[in-house]
Amino acid sequence: MTEFWLVSVPLDKNSSQSVEKLKRSASKAHLASSFRFPIPELKVGTLDTLLAVSDDLSRLDMFAESVMRRTAQCMAEVVEQSDKLLENALANGVDLASYVTRFQWDRAKYPTALPLKGLTEIISRQVSQVEAELKTRNAAYCNVKSSLQGFERKAEGSLQTRVLTDIIKREDLVLDSEYLTTLVVVVARTSYKLWEQTYESLSEFVVPRSSRKILEEQEGAIFTVTLFKKAVGEFKANAMKKKFTVREFSLEEAERQKQEMGRLIVDKKEQYVWSSSQFPGDSPSARQEGCEETKRAAQLSFHTSRSCSCSQQT
Repeated sequence: MTEFWLVSVPLDKNSSQSVEKLKRSASKAHLASSFRFPIPELKVGTLDTLLAVSDDLSRLDMFAESVMRRTAQCMAEVVEQSDKLLENALANGVDLASYVTRFQWDRAKYPTALPLKGLTEIISRQVSQVEAELKTRNAAYCNVKSSLQGFERKAEGSLQTRVLTDIIKREDLVLDSEYLTTLVVVVARTSYKLWEQTYESLSEFVVPRSSRKILEEQEGAIFTVTLFKKAVGEFKANAMKKKFTVREFSLEEAERQKQEMGRLIVDKKEQYVWSSSQFPGDSPSARQEGCEETKRAAQLSFHTSRSCSCSQQT
């Protein structure tokens, strides 16, 4: 697992020589790779202001990290494949390691002309906005996931209880008829012969030779049969006596369920897109880095010459 250290180094001659020696030694021993981590000149202000902002940034640091971790957790739940998490977690369109090692301060979003207090307030507002939307999105995702799981459970049940949405097609039914209708019947495997011999006699108004096998599984099969609408009640009663199960089915309801399933799938994809989008330059991760670098600049106090080296350890 890759680990990153941020090391602040004064730019005096001795310190610069020391850090270069450290970089060469770490690289030669294959312990780490080093990258310059540029920090702009920030308006530090007075010592009292610096101390006050430092306290604020410590709290903001923990808050931003908490939101970032919850965003990553939300993304992991949506992606549902742990090995796909890192490849989908991008910052400004690049992987997180590249983003850190090539970090550039976003002056448009975090103007260096503002005092540290102003930058802190900007970062805090943005993190709070992400946290609020994260809560809303997470609740929406849980509802979508629960609904999808409900559909999946119904689609995996027995022939007696399974949803028929993807089983019965429009062409299997008699539609737009004033007098005729189609019933869906579940027949146990051991009763196939009985069904073929008796279904036409379950009512005198059954259309002869109208039975069609739609789906067959180990437990039995689903058949359709066409008859006059006025004979539906009689047919159902006689079918029950033969232990045939007439399933209630509405094409309109089936199409509505299909649309609902499609909508839920789209909603779930939107949750994924949103969670992925929380890792760009104004994401919790980027805001966290902006927060940390502002705090680091504050902690360096009145030193006008400073640099930051990003060391990657493996």
